[in-house]
Amino acid sequence: MTEAEAEALFSEIDTDGNGEIGLSELRDYGKASQGAIGGIKLAEFVREADTDGNRRISLAEFKSHFA
Repeated sequence: MTEAEAEALFSEIDTDGNGEIGLSELRDYGKASQGAIGGIKLAEFVREADTDGNRRISLAEFKSHFA
């Protein structure tokens, strides 16, 4: 995934536009995408991408994981 694609996907998931993806946003996105982001299960994604442990995924964390 390119950096631009990662940013576009992040924006799609970040429905409240606050610059972070919360667990509820991930759950809502997961319902629409068979429980995966780019083929990665959501639970696995959160464990790997949330590097600071705050249960929210920042754009930097998201891009670091995907781009």
